[in-house]
Amino acid sequence: MIEINNLTNSLVNEKQFKKVGLKIFKAEGVKEKVDLSVVIVNRTKIKELNRIYRGKNKPTDVLSFNYSDKLKGLPKNLGEIVLCPLEINIDIDKEIGLTHIFIHGLLHLLGYDHENQKEAKIMQLKEQKYLTFIKK
Repeated sequence: MIEINNLTNSLVNEKQFKKVGLKIFKAEGVKEKVDLSVVIVNRTKIKELNRIYRGKNKPTDVLSFNYSDKLKGLPKNLGEIVLCPLEINIDIDKEIGLTHIFIHGLLHLLGYDHENQKEAKIMQLKEQKYLTFIKK
């Protein structure tokens, strides 16, 4: 189950997040039922969370919190993705941009990273592939 909590005044296409998320789960071979929380926050809140959890006192577009290892015996809780629409590149369509950072955050929860060039390339290719799931 993908739960969306929009704590902003920004309009969000929740159905698209859910559809894209479920398609990614299938493409990544996630067979068991998992729970995922997506929270949309403002610039002030994401800056606070980024400072607390990453030591960076600035806003960002997406944060991912993986909970799956902490909840043994309970329904599989993959984690939480926190998105900030105000931090998306204004040169791109806001809806696609928000879905793109959702995909980025979800890939982090599925074990992908971009700490080195090889990992970054793999993650970038996955993002591009999964962006094709929008509006299908």
